[in-house]
Amino acid sequence: MANAKQELMGQKGFTWQAYASAANYALANKVANDQAIAWADQALNINRSFQTLQIKANALQAADKKEDAEKLMKEAVALGNENDINNYGYVLLQQGQNDKAIEVFTMNTTKFPTSANTFDSLGEAYVAKGDSKNAIRNFKKALTLSPPAATKANSEKYLKQLGAM
Repeated sequence: MANAKQELMGQKGFTWQAYASAANYALANKVANDQAIAWADQALNINRSFQTLQIKANALQAADKKEDAEKLMKEAVALGNENDINNYGYVLLQQGQNDKAIEVFTMNTTKFPTSANTFDSLGEAYVAKGDSKNAIRNFKKALTLSPPAATKANSEKYLKQLGAM
């Protein structure tokens, strides 16, 4: 923490990435959450983006301010690109928040309706929830969108496991 503070006093203190990195360090090590929030605010003041909003949301979550964290993540998703949103959906799946992950992946399919990967990911979320019907529908949709090889293989694997191929 002392090193991070020292670095931010120099030239690095003029970049959002340095503040974001310092906030992430504090969060990862579960120390100085108030400082992490302050650093996340500094990063946000320089660059309001998916990444900085997510860091601030993570700091708020760690401070048990769940409603504020969720509000920021909604704003982050609105600003996020396909990969940002997809990665966030998988974080939610790993946390066992299947319904919330489905909501995020669904937003991604709406925002990027020609991406096979968004539908493949939504299919995986439905598998995690145990909803085979919606999983099959989304994997089949992914296959209609000329998916890259890895996405195609994943969708086909799940369709075979679900008895739909």
